[in-house]
Amino acid sequence: MMAIARSFKRENFDVTPEQESNIDCLQTFLNATTRKDTLLMAIDIALQVVKELRNGKTLFLGNDTTDKTTKLLLLGINSPTSGNWKYLVEHSHPWKKQLYVKGRKLAAASVWISMTVNKLTPEEAAENWELPIEAIHEIVRYCENNKKLLEMEANEEMRLLEQKGIDIEPQVASR
Repeated sequence: MMAIARSFKRENFDVTPEQESNIDCLQTFLNATTRKDTLLMAIDIALQVVKELRNGKTLFLGNDTTDKTTKLLLLGINSPTSGNWKYLVEHSHPWKKQLYVKGRKLAAASVWISMTVNKLTPEEAAENWELPIEAIHEIVRYCENNKKLLEMEANEEMRLLEQKGIDIEPQVASR
């Protein structure tokens, strides 16, 4: 009997308990019979979405009862570059898609969060970051229009830090 050559490759990787729970949940949603089928179906769905987004399409979510739709941003897949930004540009990063101040390694969200936390006026922020006031207004407009993306990226950053065992909670000084 002749042996048939297999062109398969075994994939083996570790998952966190949270990732395992997500796979289980996805398996239920997709009504898949095995974890392998779940992952392969998820990959097929992701590839279809990515192909459409790369072809210039936009993904919206809504329902049949209202005309209201929400633009869906997928971390690591699409970017919030819609708009003519004078002071903001894309920055090469494996998964972050937020925009940065042109000519600097300064995320727009860093300026916006600093303004919010420190209760800075646009004029104070412009002085603090040595930016034109128009750049500050553009940063605020961009960040307020992309809150979901910024939140997703912040959550992913927190997850990655926790995964590395880095404690990000403020430490209370003992007296």
